[in-house]
Amino acid sequence: MDEVVAVDLGGTNIRAARVNTKGEILARGKVPTLASEGMNAVMGRIADLVASVTSPDVKAVGLGTPGVPDPISGRLRLPAVNIAASTDYPLGGELAARTGLLAVCDNDGNLAALGESWLGSGRGEPVVLIFALGTGIGGGLVIDGKLYHGHHNLGTEFGHISIDSEGRQCGCGGRGCVERYASASALGRDAREFLASAAPAAKESSLWIKCGGRDGLEKVDAQMVCDAAREGDSVALFLLDRCCRWLATGIGSLVNALNPSCVILGGGMSLASDLIIPRVEQELNLGRSFGPIWQDTKLRAGLLGDDAGLLGAAKLAFQKCGVK
Repeated sequence: MDEVVAVDLGGTNIRAARVNTKGEILARGKVPTLASEGMNAVMGRIADLVASVTSPDVKAVGLGTPGVPDPISGRLRLPAVNIAASTDYPLGGELAARTGLLAVCDNDGNLAALGESWLGSGRGEPVVLIFALGTGIGGGLVIDGKLYHGHHNLGTEFGHISIDSEGRQCGCGGRGCVERYASASALGRDAREFLASAAPAAKESSLWIKCGGRDGLEKVDAQMVCDAAREGDSVALFLLDRCCRWLATGIGSLVNALNPSCVILGGGMSLASDLIIPRVEQELNLGRSFGPIWQDTKLRAGLLGDDAGLLGAAKLAFQKCGVK
């Protein structure tokens, strides 16, 4: 059976897996990224990692990156976040040269969407849209089993949909981007700001007790908010409700524009999908998406977890070498 090697390039670790055409992971490997050493050094570790999991049946290698590579040339059009000297780096060409394999690369959010479309929550769906909820908000769009990259091959930036034209400044240069309101980092920041305020409810919240009061506010993060919400804490429930309202606003706009058959919530924050999905569904049902479109759209949690991007990279590699 034909096989490929899939690589997930993260800021902290590089993961690789050998995958067959059924999507079965046959071997795994992981090494530290050591991003400060620069992209050339990182590429050397990637090549060694690929060699450690490969087999004679491997036909190609696929790589997911936090940057945005051109899907044709493989050159990074936007640098890989936190990896030094990655601007305009010929990622695809170097991957092929150093591994001796047919190589392809794409953005990690895109590949998470492809993985979920192939083997996860979007399996069998014709139009799959994924929101990857983490430090920011990434995402991807898969149409009939193929990634959509747009006219300029820059892919999709769901996290930078503006939901408030006069809203919070975003690192991208825009204002009111949904990731500034509905990402894990945004939920944690909002909780810390609320607890630091003079609101009477702040010191009555279990969040205040969990973090140890004002001196421990930096410990408060999205997971802590979700845990407190499950316990019925009123402050945590207020913050989570508001976060999901903002998230639904962004999702609703894309549902109206793209008419997907399935919307998947992935990323680290999707571990709280039991809390998030009902709230987002409620907001969408209240009119944050056009009813006739939304009523035929499925909203699901991702099934593949951290392996979504790896399996998406494998699927892309199989597509590259023409293996079904």
